[in-house]
Amino acid sequence: MEAFREIFWNIAFGSLVLYTLGAAALGIFIYAIYRRFRLWAVGKPDKRWDNLGKRIWDFVVVGIVDGLFHRRFFREPYPGIIHFLIFAGAGVLLVGTALDVIDHYVFHFISGNVYLGLSFALDMGGVMMLVGVVMAVIRRYIQKPERLNTVLDNAVVLALIFVVVITGFFIEGFRMLIATPEGLSQPEFYSHPEWARWSFVGYFTASFFAGLSESARLAWYIGLWWFHAALAFGAIFYVCFSFDKLTHIIVSPVNVFFKSSRPKGALAPINIEEAETFGVSKIEDFTWKQLLDLDACTDCGRCQDRCPAYLTGKPLSPRKVMQDLKAHLLDRSHALLAAKVATPTDGGGVKSLIGEVILEDELWSCTTCRACQEICPVFVEHIDKIVDMRRNLVLEQAKVPETGEAVLRCIETRGHSCRGTTLTRTDWTSGLDIKLLSEDRDVDLLYYVGCAAALEDRSMKVAVAVGKVLKAAGVKFAILGPEETCCGEPARRLGNEYLFQMQAMKNIELFRNYNIKRIVTTCPHCFNTIKNEYPQFGGEFEVVHHTQFIAELLKQGKIKPTSISDGRLTYHDSCYLGRHNDIYEAPRQVLANISPSRLLEMKRIRRDGFCCGAGGGCYWMEERIGKRISEERIEQVIETKADIVITACPYCLQMFEDAIKAKAVEESLKALDVAELLAAQLDKGSTG
Repeated sequence: MEAFREIFWNIAFGSLVLYTLGAAALGIFIYAIYRRFRLWAVGKPDKRWDNLGKRIWDFVVVGIVDGLFHRRFFREPYPGIIHFLIFAGAGVLLVGTALDVIDHYVFHFISGNVYLGLSFALDMGGVMMLVGVVMAVIRRYIQKPERLNTVLDNAVVLALIFVVVITGFFIEGFRMLIATPEGLSQPEFYSHPEWARWSFVGYFTASFFAGLSESARLAWYIGLWWFHAALAFGAIFYVCFSFDKLTHIIVSPVNVFFKSSRPKGALAPINIEEAETFGVSKIEDFTWKQLLDLDACTDCGRCQDRCPAYLTGKPLSPRKVMQDLKAHLLDRSHALLAAKVATPTDGGGVKSLIGEVILEDELWSCTTCRACQEICPVFVEHIDKIVDMRRNLVLEQAKVPETGEAVLRCIETRGHSCRGTTLTRTDWTSGLDIKLLSEDRDVDLLYYVGCAAALEDRSMKVAVAVGKVLKAAGVKFAILGPEETCCGEPARRLGNEYLFQMQAMKNIELFRNYNIKRIVTTCPHCFNTIKNEYPQFGGEFEVVHHTQFIAELLKQGKIKPTSISDGRLTYHDSCYLGRHNDIYEAPRQVLANISPSRLLEMKRIRRDGFCCGAGGGCYWMEERIGKRISEERIEQVIETKADIVITACPYCLQMFEDAIKAKAVEESLKALDVAELLAAQLDKGSTG
C-alpha cells in the first residue's frame, strides 16, 4: 500500500470555509494593491518600459541570483541567513499548499514516494521558518543593532509566523494519532510509522500526545485546525488591510523589474525647456517609480550602515529618508487620491517636504557615494531623490550653502571650479612639450585634464605625472588647454541642472568640432560625467580613466617601470571610479607592476569602500557637522600601517592631504596618485 493522506480529514465544512476566506483575502489584497497603485500613479511620469526584453531577462537573472539565492542579503551573513530561512521556508510551505490543492481538485499524484518527499520538505520548510524567526528575535531584541527601526509591528509579524508554524506542526502530530482514512485499520503513527517519520517534526510532536484518549486527540485536532486556519487568515487580512506589513514581498520584485536602466553613475536629466518646476518640493513631484521605491524599502538599515555621512555623525540616514518620505506619502494619501477626482483641498498644516519632512542638512550631507544603493537588496534609488530635492532648493528657492554657491558662480563665470586660483590651464605643462589640440589635431587621444588637475597646486602634480607617462609610452595626445572648461559635474551634484547642461552642451560641441573619438581623464568625476551623462545630450565618446589607460600601456609593454624598493602601499577606491563605474582592478594592476606583493588592503575596499567625503559637491562645502569623513577614512588607512595611501582621484588626494595634516601623521604617511607613483618609477628606470 502506498503512503498517502486525506485532505480536510474529519473537518466539517473545512474546504468551504477555507476557500471562502481565501477568496475574501485575495479580493482584499487586490483592492489594497489597486489603492496603492493609484497612490504611486500620483507621481510624475517615468519611462521605465524601455528595453523591455532586457528588463525581463535581467529580472529573471536578478530574481534567481538576488532573490532565490539572496546574493545581496548574504553580504552580511547573519541577517542574510535570517531572511533566507524565513523566505525559503515560506516558499516551500506555499508551494506545498498549492500542490495539495492541485492533488485534491485537479489530478491525484501525491502518494508513495512523492507524498513522503513532500512531507519531509514541508517539515523542513517549517523548521527553517522557526529557526529564522528565533534568529530574528535574537537580532532585534537581544543584539539590537542601531540600524534596525524595531516597532511593535515587527513583534506582531514574528509572533504570527511562529504561532502559525507551531500550530501547524501540532495539527500534523494529532493527525497522525487519529486519522484512519479508508484502507488503514489504525492511525498512521501506529500502522505506518515508516511513513510518519518522514514528517519528522509532526512525528516527534505526536509522541508526546500518544497517551491521550482518542476523543481528546480528536478534540485537540479539530480545535487546533480551526485556530490555525483563523490565525493564518488573520495574518493575511492583517497584511492586506494595512498594506504596510511585509508589503516588500510583493513590491520589491516589481521594484527590481523597474530598476534604472541608466548607467549607475548617471543622474536623471531635467527637460529644461518643458519643465514647469525644477526638482522636487512636494511628495507628488517625485516620479511614480520613486514613490514605488518607498514601499519597496524594507527598512533593513543596510544603507544606513554603509553611509559615510551617517557614520560620521551627520544628520543623514538613507533609511530614515526613505521611511520619512513614505510616512509623509501615507499622511497625504487621502488628499492625493482625492485629487484624482476633485480639486485637492489639503488646507493648512501640511508639512513642507524640504525643511520639515526632510531637513536641508540631510540633503547637503550626502556625498552621492552610492554605498546605499550598492548594498540595497531591492534596488531603491536614494541618490536621485536627494539630488531632485537639491535641485528644487537651488533652482527654485535659491538655497545652497555659501561655499557651494561660490563654486557654482565660479563655474558659470570662469568655466572652472577652482575658486581663487591664479593659474591657467596650461601652467602645469611647463617644460613637458605637450601639444594643444588647436595647434595639432593629428592625435589619437584627448587628455581632458579637468579643473583640479589643471588648476590646483597639489593635483597639478598628477597632471604632470600623467603627461610624463603618456609621453614615455609614445602616445600621440593633446590637451584643450585654454579651451577646456568644467565638465559640469559639481553643478549637477549640487543641484544646478541648468548650469550643468550649459557646460555639457558647450563641451560636446567642442569635442565634436575637433572630431574627438577617445578621451582619457584624470578625475573619476569627469570620467563618469563625460562617459555616462553626456550621452543624455547626444555626446557619445569613448572615455577611459587614466588608470585604465596606464594598465593598457603596461599590458602592451609600452612602459616598463622599475619596482619600488621600500614603502608599504594601500589603495583607496574612489566612489566614482569604483561603485559608480565598477573599476576596481585597473588601479591595482598598475600598482602590481610597481610593487609586487606590497599592497595592504583596508577593511573596506572595492564596492564596500569608504568615501573620502568629497563627492556630491561636498568637496566645496564646509563639513561643519560631525567628524570629517576624510579623517575617518585616514584612520582606516593608518590601521593598515601603510606608508603611502594611493588614490586615483584628485578630490580624494586633496581630502587625504588635509586629513593627514589634521591627524599630524605627515612624517609616517603620505598620499599619492597612481600616476605619480608610476611616473617616479619610470624616472628611476630612465636614470638607473
